[in-house]
Amino acid sequence: MALTQRLYGKPPERLHSPPENSRLRGRTAQDAALLEQAFGSLMNLFRRRSLFHKYVAAFVGLVAFVLAISSVVDAWITYQDAKTSLLRGQNEKAEAAAQRVEQFMAELERQISWATRASAATLEQRRTDYALILEHTPAIGEISEISSRGKELINVSRQGVKVGGGDDWALTAAFREARPDVAWFGPVAFGPSGPRMQIAMAHAGKEADVTVAEVELKFLSDILNGMQAGPGPSAAFITTIEGKLIADTDTSLLSRDLDLSILPQVAAFRKSAAEVEVGKNLDGQAVLTAVATIPLMNWGLFVEQPLSQALAPVYALLVRLGWLFGLGVMLSIGAGMLLARRMTVPIKAVQAGAARLAAGDFNQEIDVHTGDEIEMLASEFNRMAGQLREFYARLEQKVQDRTRDLAQSVRELKALEEIGRALASSLELKEVLATILLRAVELAKADGGAIYAFDREGRAFHLAGAHGLQPAFVAALREVKLTRLDGLLGEVARHGRAVQIPEIAEAEGFPLKAATLAAGFRSALVVPLVGPDGVLGALLVESREPGRFAASKIGLMQTFAHQSVLAMHNARLFRQVEEKGQLLALASEHKSRFFANMSHELRTPLNAVLGYTELLQDGLYGELPERAKQVLESVQNNGAHLLALINDVLDLSKLEAGELSLSLDDYSMRNVIEQVVSTAYSLARSKGLTISQEISETLPLGRGDERRLTQVLLNIVGNAIKFTDSGGVAIRAGARGENYEILVEDTGPGIAPEDQARIFEAFQQGDNTSTRLKGGTGLGLSISKRFVDMHGGALTVASIPGQGSTFTILVPIRVERQKAAA
Repeated sequence: MALTQRLYGKPPERLHSPPENSRLRGRTAQDAALLEQAFGSLMNLFRRRSLFHKYVAAFVGLVAFVLAISSVVDAWITYQDAKTSLLRGQNEKAEAAAQRVEQFMAELERQISWATRASAATLEQRRTDYALILEHTPAIGEISEISSRGKELINVSRQGVKVGGGDDWALTAAFREARPDVAWFGPVAFGPSGPRMQIAMAHAGKEADVTVAEVELKFLSDILNGMQAGPGPSAAFITTIEGKLIADTDTSLLSRDLDLSILPQVAAFRKSAAEVEVGKNLDGQAVLTAVATIPLMNWGLFVEQPLSQALAPVYALLVRLGWLFGLGVMLSIGAGMLLARRMTVPIKAVQAGAARLAAGDFNQEIDVHTGDEIEMLASEFNRMAGQLREFYARLEQKVQDRTRDLAQSVRELKALEEIGRALASSLELKEVLATILLRAVELAKADGGAIYAFDREGRAFHLAGAHGLQPAFVAALREVKLTRLDGLLGEVARHGRAVQIPEIAEAEGFPLKAATLAAGFRSALVVPLVGPDGVLGALLVESREPGRFAASKIGLMQTFAHQSVLAMHNARLFRQVEEKGQLLALASEHKSRFFANMSHELRTPLNAVLGYTELLQDGLYGELPERAKQVLESVQNNGAHLLALINDVLDLSKLEAGELSLSLDDYSMRNVIEQVVSTAYSLARSKGLTISQEISETLPLGRGDERRLTQVLLNIVGNAIKFTDSGGVAIRAGARGENYEILVEDTGPGIAPEDQARIFEAFQQGDNTSTRLKGGTGLGLSISKRFVDMHGGALTVASIPGQGSTFTILVPIRVERQKAAA
């Protein structure tokens, strides 16, 4: 008999279609829209400058608020009572159906248990028993007996009987997990006829046979079709803990291998979260849902009813409340208009006068004679109008002056902002200096400018940037290096202060005076560029008009000079960082290559030494004295230890060079742990220690790099044995969510809190006497942590000095791709 294959199909397209609004939500949305429209109208009334509308809006708002609160409370109480009553009924039906399903599975288990009785010793008797079970149990499609060696002896199905055949069941979960007196329920699989599962039980006795039955789960739908969940049409279905549909009142869905985990109620059941009372069905409609757990199989039984049908009384109540709300609002509007009309006539007169004042007509007076607060308010308005006439004339002149100054300040701030953005967004010195020159010339109301950089080694100034100068003039400035430090630029450099040149023709030591005058410039301002290390250069702005620059312009130019210094300093720092980064990268590359080459060169002769040592121990070159054998054993042990250290260094070099990647494949974490325990057993025994393992029975099959995970666990267990002198080491493994959780506990000396973080770093160990005596390079835990990180997991330690340590490995069960670069 071929093994049942599990099929995974895509969910139907309608599962991904946008859900339609239920009738209850539609009614609620209509009421909310009505309230929003009413309150929106009231807010518009309040924004107007009419007390008439405010009085009306306040009166109507109060009535509408009372009606709205009453309607909402009434609707909410009715909705909760109806939903609670319906959910109670659905929960009772779901629990009853769940009990029937559990009884159905228990009956199947009893039938298989009866088939494994010891009295049926012959295949003919087995065939008779199996045929009788098929006759009385329609849910069982076929039964097979498997020998203790995993070979199929007999297969009885509704299509016929097959004796022998030789199908090998040795590697199947049904054969490996079968136990006497306890049925093993296999995972749900999907085939053309719908969901199926295997039930297996071992016979009594030593090296007993195993009976395996194929169960068709579609018969569970008969239990669901015999239940009712309240008035109106209802639906029920059963899913596995993964959300796979295995039974439904609509049996046409069973052959489609549906995954219902995207439904909110099923997702909550999978995560053992709070029960979802209002969920979604396959059509995206809102349903009132109840769920009951089938403990024996860890399945969920869901009972659903469309929300629009279940809450019909609530909809009728909402319609009545809507009519009452509308009638109440209309009556309140009429009453409010009658009351407000008699109060707003004198207020409108004050409003009109205030509007004339706001328009600038200060010569009109408000004429109100009511003998109350409104008349006093009108008098205050008239007095205020007189004062405004006096202040208005003086205010206009002040505004003009302030506007002019503010416009200039805004231009200066924008220029500084642009320079700041240039400094932040670019490390290109020429671009930043060009921006600074452009704004400096513009705000100084000059006609051109230049920036000179000071070369300390050459003791000379050279042109770093120019703006507003003719190309020929710029070319002439670039060709000349100003080495006369006793000239104008030298004076600026020595004293570190700005120098004004009202008339260039009369200035002594002005650079390229003749060329500057020929270009039409008459006056200039020179500002030094002073950094932490001294003068870096000078900022020069020139004008075609003679005269001095304003003091405010000089201060602004000094600010631009500071920005230029910052740009030069940043550019120099960037070049230094870039050069040092290249040197560091080259050094790291040389180090990784050195480690890799040296590790390889050391391993080759060391393997030869170990090989010849083993040949000598085996007596290939003659019998050796006992003392020589002891020496060779010491050489062998130390050589193996040295080879392990070289392998660690090689692994570390590959990790740092990014040349090591994971080899992902399916593996068994149970086999990994058992292999590590078997390898470390002799080492623990030689020290008089115990080593134990506690592995969860439900540990699933994993996917990852089995060799690297074995290396990680063996490294941690080996360290625990090495540092433990009495007691033992325990390994505990289980599944937590979507991760393996492996704990390695020892009774060693423990790790100090200050050492618990750095033991995972390369070449680091706990700083205590015991660690130094045990030896080691400190690479094992560092390499192990990197391998765990590459799987997307975590490696942590918890320890109390004197009470031992616990290392926790958390690794995803299914790793489809490497999570981190090596």
